[in-house]
Amino acid sequence: MLSFERQKEHLQLVSRTFALTIPLLSMPLEDYVGLAYLMCRICDTIEDDPALSHEDKIKYMGLYIKAVKGEIDVKDFTSELRPKLVGSNNTYELDLVAELPDVVERLNSFPANISASIVTCLTIMSAGMSRQQANDVITTQQDLDGYCYSVAGVVGEMLAVLFMSQCPSVTRNRERFMKLSVCFGEGLQMTNILKDIWDDASRGVCWLPLNIQNHNNPEEVKSYLTSMDREAKIKFLREKVSVTFGHLLHGVDFLLSLPRTALRIRAFCFVCSAMAFLSMRNIYNNPLFADAKEVKITREDVASVLRRAKYICFSNTLLRNYFKSIVGDIPVIYGDVDELYAGVSKWDRTK
Repeated sequence: MLSFERQKEHLQLVSRTFALTIPLLSMPLEDYVGLAYLMCRICDTIEDDPALSHEDKIKYMGLYIKAVKGEIDVKDFTSELRPKLVGSNNTYELDLVAELPDVVERLNSFPANISASIVTCLTIMSAGMSRQQANDVITTQQDLDGYCYSVAGVVGEMLAVLFMSQCPSVTRNRERFMKLSVCFGEGLQMTNILKDIWDDASRGVCWLPLNIQNHNNPEEVKSYLTSMDREAKIKFLREKVSVTFGHLLHGVDFLLSLPRTALRIRAFCFVCSAMAFLSMRNIYNNPLFADAKEVKITREDVASVLRRAKYICFSNTLLRNYFKSIVGDIPVIYGDVDELYAGVSKWDRTK
């Protein structure tokens, strides 16, 4: 079985951000969320491998869920999958895949309700990624919301369920809490999309709706994005930042729905949110950036966020004021929380 120490090593190697935030949680949440993140990362590894065809990605994401559920032998699946991931240049992710049998064994050691929630998340995520691989294109905001839900909004829902397992009082407002959890996840994913927009564009990839005829043509996508004039780029990116801030501010409501006594869960949500808010402000102020490094938050910013987490997470007023101070006079476009949830969520429809 994967040890907790080895689990933390994997986190350090595959995600510096979540290796920083997940330990803010107390046990056993740190354990549950850490393993869940690694298992989601395996989905990402399959989806992102450039050597796999669309058909093979769909195949192996489906088999991954079967292996996790025990419907096929996980060791046999791992032996088949690992050599197929020859296009990945991230050896740490490949090492994680190689240890999948141990990962699944640790998952099965969790309480049944916890492991079931993680499996639900993985099932929805893999199905959503598979739909995207089957030549679904992002041409509207609704398409974008659906994609963000599959890779991050559902993670927000899983976190909500895991948090409620430790904070039963939140279940009194479960419906609202679950809806806000989707906004929390989608805001973080939109942040990642906007930070990486020009890196993705260099490969002819864009996860945002564009005014072009063929979204599946990398050359057409690349040409459209690189030929945008100065004013068009500024307008395009700032509008998306405004939409992202809407999601993120609803995500703050998700944070504030947690009881003040759940300080470590609040700290986790606060740090994740604060880093996204600061990144969005950087992009809004520098919409003509050409490389993600130009809008990356500094180490000093991260250190400041971690310091603040120690003394403002008990206060709803201090938290609201902190996030409002980051947004400042940047316009915010709020989506409808109920409408978004009704349109994308599959959590309570997946059994």
